[in-house]
Amino acid sequence: MQSRMRGPLRAVRSKANATGIACALLAVMAAAPAYAAEGCAAVNRGAVDVDLAIGAPAIVRQVMLQAEDMIGFSSHGAVISLVDGAGAPAALMDAGGTTTTFKVPVNGLYTFRFVGEQGAAATVAASCTSKRTQAANAAFLDRRKALLSAREPDRLRIDRAPTPIANPDKPLSSTVDLGDDGRAKNVEFSVSLSEIAAATHGAKLEPGIIDFWLEGRMQNYAAASSLSSGETGGNLGVLYFGTRSMVTPDIMMGALAQFDRGTETAAHDSPSMAARGWMVGPYMSMKLGSGVVFDGRAAWGQTANVVSSADIDDSLTARRLVRGKLTGTREYSGWKVAPSVGLVYIEDAVRDGTTGGMKGAGSGKVEVLPEVSRRFNLDSTTFIEPRAAVGAFVGFDDLGVLNPTVSSARPTDVQLKAEAGVALGVKDGSTLQATGGVESGAANGPENWRGRLQLNMPLGN
Repeated sequence: MQSRMRGPLRAVRSKANATGIACALLAVMAAAPAYAAEGCAAVNRGAVDVDLAIGAPAIVRQVMLQAEDMIGFSSHGAVISLVDGAGAPAALMDAGGTTTTFKVPVNGLYTFRFVGEQGAAATVAASCTSKRTQAANAAFLDRRKALLSAREPDRLRIDRAPTPIANPDKPLSSTVDLGDDGRAKNVEFSVSLSEIAAATHGAKLEPGIIDFWLEGRMQNYAAASSLSSGETGGNLGVLYFGTRSMVTPDIMMGALAQFDRGTETAAHDSPSMAARGWMVGPYMSMKLGSGVVFDGRAAWGQTANVVSSADIDDSLTARRLVRGKLTGTREYSGWKVAPSVGLVYIEDAVRDGTTGGMKGAGSGKVEVLPEVSRRFNLDSTTFIEPRAAVGAFVGFDDLGVLNPTVSSARPTDVQLKAEAGVALGVKDGSTLQATGGVESGAANGPENWRGRLQLNMPLGN
């Protein structure tokens, strides 16, 4: 009797298994979306977001993604898994997790499955950062770091020329940098407590033991965009607040606080990027001999970046700056020759290309740049001053390169640098300056050309 029933039982079991598989397939088909979302833009519009009610079946979402896109999930009570696509099957997050990131290995269609924890509702929100957005973010942060390291406040130098005050009621000097269209491109200003006091009393007063000064600049720029063939528009604002003490007639020391903010916009995919930070530290400028000056500065602080990414928020990252420059000035038959050797190193936050998060990364250079200039008087008040500089620099990304015992740190190749310009101005008044320059690219990269038209004028004219 038992042997007679074995055949029918096998048939019943096979039919039951087939019915179960069919039901499972129907459940997945019911949970699957009617279409696959296209790219990061669709993900950021909510195409992959889900809400799971208590006891609700699994939900499946499909999306077409490009290699190196990064999709981030923020969840409360959901189990997330990759069920189709390169790398599948893979568990991405259990019910106890809150955030996770999936980096797309290759172009293709990816299917994600979301299941709620039993007895509780669950939600999932997704965001995506495309490969070209990541490249744009990284380029923006690198540009900001380069712009900050390229310029120092003018008042850090002991041999700085006095600021002309055209109107005693307005002891604020300013600089306007004009673009090709004649509009103001960059604006700078500078003032000190002693200059305000001198303007108030109508006479030049010597600074006390400590003088306080304020200097700032707003710089607009356009850079080739990594997102398209168009351009990226950017803006960098820097404000310096410092003290100045003359320890001796040849030694000036002080403290400096720096606040900066950079923004950049692009036409596609990454509409807005921003970063802000601060640093504080000491500085020193001293005359070592006739025409020989050393300037040095060190600073520490933090930076925060707000860029288009699932992984970058406004959390703070440590930053630091080290700078030193030795300049010698000599005059020969009316020509001023000023050779200099300098070092600058800045460590700021950059985007990690592997994880998408933020990390500290440094860049610096040692530069040798002889400069030649001469002033020709056109009349008793007007002058013209041409200048030229040709030199070289070596870049590095680790301060250990300066230590000969560290074999792992190596500088980049020697790069050439040339600058030339001419200034037309009025003594103790406005000056119009045109400059241009070129730097050879590292590792067979392209040459970097730049030009600038700058109008310096004391307010009150």
